[in-house]
Amino acid sequence: MSSLISARGAPTAVEILRSHAILGKLPAKSLEQLATYVTRRRVARGTVLCAKGDPGTGLMAVVRGTVKISVPTADGHEAVLNVIRAGELFGEIALLDGQPRTADAVAMDECELMVIERRDFLPFVRDQPDIAIKLIEILCGRLRQTSEQVEEVMFLGLEPRLAKAVVRLGKFDRTTAKPATFAITQRELSQMIGMSRESTNKQLRAWEKRKWVRLGRGTLTVLNPEALVEISEEGGNFE
Repeated sequence: MSSLISARGAPTAVEILRSHAILGKLPAKSLEQLATYVTRRRVARGTVLCAKGDPGTGLMAVVRGTVKISVPTADGHEAVLNVIRAGELFGEIALLDGQPRTADAVAMDECELMVIERRDFLPFVRDQPDIAIKLIEILCGRLRQTSEQVEEVMFLGLEPRLAKAVVRLGKFDRTTAKPATFAITQRELSQMIGMSRESTNKQLRAWEKRKWVRLGRGTLTVLNPEALVEISEEGGNFE
């Protein structure tokens, strides 16, 4: 990959890596080395980036957009496990163990990705122990979130379960709770919490009447994140 900025002023791979929430913490020389392995990819909404069972050949870093991580269920539906946003990584499990992908990854809107192949990344990680530690932290975070979601499905009612999902989506807390808009459908939200779309819509409409959220076509705007944080905390914390 060229290290030069294009005539249109597009950022180089090094510049993108430097701004990345995880990879950007590497030393300058390491970033330059990693940039030589990067392939940039732009995809449209709905693009299947990988499917469960595909060969795990690389790590993907989201530069722009959001990616839905899900698995098919026995009844032909899907369960949404995670939503990966700009500055985050996915594909780390298959990257590390070389086994098939554990879930589907689909672009929820227009996305820009950085792809790093396993054959290039593993030798790099061996020379960069800080990256190995960061990948372990990411994996632990995924396990904690999955465990929390399972307990929510088992023990929580609709409102706190939905509130926790929205708070998790926006990474809201009491100190950083600013209004935000997300590209996500009510169907996808219902799949995240294991409830019907109809029940999810009813709860969202109730919140909309309180002016806590605003519903759009394929979008959710959170107007009062503090209220949802409060409901999510009242519903219980399973960490």
